[in-house]
Amino acid sequence: MKNILKPGLLIVGVIFILSAIFAGIMYFQGKTPALPGITPDGKTAQTPDDQPKAPGAATTDGATKVEERVVDIAFVRDSEDAIEFQKVPLFKVTYQNEQPVEVIADGDQIKQLVDRLPELTGTKLPVAAKFEKQQNGFSRIIRGEPGYAVDKEKTLAAFEKKVTEDHNAQKLEIALVMSKTEGEEGFTVKAKKMNFNQLIASFSTVHDADHINDENRNVNLRVAAEKLDGLIIPPGGKFSFNKVVGPRTEKCGFKKAGVISQGRVIPGLGGGICQVSTTLYRAVLMSGMKIDERHNHSIYDGINYAQRGFDAAVAWGYKDFRFTNSLDIPVLISCSSGKGSVELSIYAEKKPFEEIILEARNEQKHPFQIQKKTNTSLKKGEVKIVHPGVHGYSIEAFRRITQSGKTREEKLSKDRYLTFNRIEESNN
Repeated sequence: MKNILKPGLLIVGVIFILSAIFAGIMYFQGKTPALPGITPDGKTAQTPDDQPKAPGAATTDGATKVEERVVDIAFVRDSEDAIEFQKVPLFKVTYQNEQPVEVIADGDQIKQLVDRLPELTGTKLPVAAKFEKQQNGFSRIIRGEPGYAVDKEKTLAAFEKKVTEDHNAQKLEIALVMSKTEGEEGFTVKAKKMNFNQLIASFSTVHDADHINDENRNVNLRVAAEKLDGLIIPPGGKFSFNKVVGPRTEKCGFKKAGVISQGRVIPGLGGGICQVSTTLYRAVLMSGMKIDERHNHSIYDGINYAQRGFDAAVAWGYKDFRFTNSLDIPVLISCSSGKGSVELSIYAEKKPFEEIILEARNEQKHPFQIQKKTNTSLKKGEVKIVHPGVHGYSIEAFRRITQSGKTREEKLSKDRYLTFNRIEESNN
């Protein structure tokens, strides 16, 4: 079958030449008169009732004819009211010997509908980002509020896909795609104007499925990530995670979530923020900056978002993560969190090295032993697990930096994750 192409037209496909479908199409054509166009209010002009056939219908040789077919169209966004257009003359159906052989959608009509969406939906203008100096000697770019607008390109693609899939439908429902924008005064633009246009390091972490929907933990991730986001550290600037993030209190926005204590994961204020410090640690290592203080977790169980030897545990008052910007240029930290996830990037005006490689070596596992104790308060044959047991590990971490064609290696750490024996009580 022959396809007909013209500018702005989207060819949908060929309708199956089956008598049942043909009967349905002919019924639809008879019930819904095709209409000449869309009026300014989004509706369509009516075809006179006494018109004998649909406008645009033409017979070329007595056996072939082309007719318009109209459809209702609704653009739907989430649970909000749909934007609807009634009886839009969207398709041209070619019949040959009374059989439908080709359907072509009017691409110009599709584009006009999508182009009108911004004025019908309205847009939310973004709030500009701000730059401020802080008391710790650092500066910061504070993100503004994002704006929202119709993503014409994605909505148009959704429209075309729907037309292709459902060209026989009497009503088309198309997902209205809204895009988020920072605008011309957003975080990204301000960062580039300040010459932070070179990504020098980035890292992301994701916790296991059991923690993705932990609401309290996700709140803690967000609070800590927002404290880091936009921070500008000058050359020689000394960063302290505890000073920047602050005490883990309810007043500071933190909630109770899992923390590690005595080989177990128990509830504690600020639980989960070690994932933020660990993500930052990895990015700082990959940026070539100097590490001043870093601690591994007491056990490895419960931190599967981190590679052994490359985690960074923090605890208010006695465990901190600290580093110095040993580069000769300032750096900018961009940090965000999601469900069980943290993403962190470090930007500068240039990349002051060719390559950085991290490597863990000499790992050893230290399996737990089973300790059995008697507890006469238990029923005969009953077994009580006092501690499930945790395997320990020892491991070394190294960093190789290639700069100006020369490579140097440094030993970062020698870690020991503790072993906790399994303790079972019984009354035999």
